[in-house]
Amino acid sequence: MQEKSKSLKILYIAHERKLGGATLSLLSLLDEMKKRGHEIYVVVPSAKSPIAYELKKRKIPFIAVFFGWIQMPEYWNPAMKWCFRILYLLETVQIFYVYQRIKERQIDIIHSNSSVTDFGARLSKKLACKHIWHIREFGDADYSLEYLKGKRKTWNYMNTHADRFLFISKCLYEYFHEFSDTEKSEVVYNGISEKYYIQRNYVDKKKIIFLISGNLTRKKGQMLVLQAAKELKKNNTDFEIWIAGAASSMSDSKLYEKELKEYIDKYLTGTAVMLGRVSDMRALRQKTDVEIVASDMEAFGRVTVEAMMSGMPVIASDSGANSELIEDGKDGFLFTCGSSKSLQDKMKCFIIERRLIEHMGMEAQRKAVQEFRLKNNIDKIERLYLSVTEKGI
Repeated sequence: MQEKSKSLKILYIAHERKLGGATLSLLSLLDEMKKRGHEIYVVVPSAKSPIAYELKKRKIPFIAVFFGWIQMPEYWNPAMKWCFRILYLLETVQIFYVYQRIKERQIDIIHSNSSVTDFGARLSKKLACKHIWHIREFGDADYSLEYLKGKRKTWNYMNTHADRFLFISKCLYEYFHEFSDTEKSEVVYNGISEKYYIQRNYVDKKKIIFLISGNLTRKKGQMLVLQAAKELKKNNTDFEIWIAGAASSMSDSKLYEKELKEYIDKYLTGTAVMLGRVSDMRALRQKTDVEIVASDMEAFGRVTVEAMMSGMPVIASDSGANSELIEDGKDGFLFTCGSSKSLQDKMKCFIIERRLIEHMGMEAQRKAVQEFRLKNNIDKIERLYLSVTEKGI
């Protein structure tokens, strides 16, 4: 009996222009699928964007076309929401455009990299191919988004237009349990490249450097870290806070950046510093000791696992998927979400007992290598592709 072909033609839908965590995960997936001999294409929302630039470098073919989302910021005013709905209605034209460009390729499967757009679902119907929907965000709980057509109605549509849902954490899966078709759903943790691995030389430094990284948004909790540092500084001065990340184009993010700078100038001069956007996080983590993840709700925690892979213990809020990644007291600490006092206490543990940094850091790295390697993630996704398309052996 002849073996069926395992080579697939896959079209990916990239929902964002910037290189956020979801897009970085997508780029890792593209690199590996290309290495494994699959023929890949990508739809991006802009030809002049960081994601498009990365695809050009990799010589991965892409189609740039604007498309709408099925979710929008809940804090927008009615006029902006109305315009957004109009743009979504115009998506039919864009789908036809991509269809004309790609139809001769005989695509096997479309992989939508986010739940915020149904472009891939609608296109898969037109191309008569399989569709994978990667659920990477809560939407409402982490990004303050609302559904254009309501949550229940939208998920009813998603259930009939997906061959499989991939959830990046158990927490996320459980959050949508009452909405998603569980028979089509499975949890596949994000994989992190071992390029983040650092053979760390733990030294007893005079000052411990705490790092918090990510976009400057209120839900990421940078202000909470500064508030904890302000109180901690009253009795301990042997630490610094480094904030890596920049404001987005949203007005509230820019306002938040200003508030953080003013708080530092008023209370933490010489103790906290804002680094802006950092392109080489691996190099930065070689200089820091403990990472803090203070987000209100992390769907997975790519930053958390990157830090763990680099041999750093993590102090994370006890919300979202953080408890799936960190075993409190063994490879990091969990603090009460939203409590600067709880965070302060955990930070103090590392300042008082420096050996915890090495002990927990090594445990964190061991877990990251064992459970969150990129290869594990790619193997599971590839097997799913082959199963859905029935191109396995």
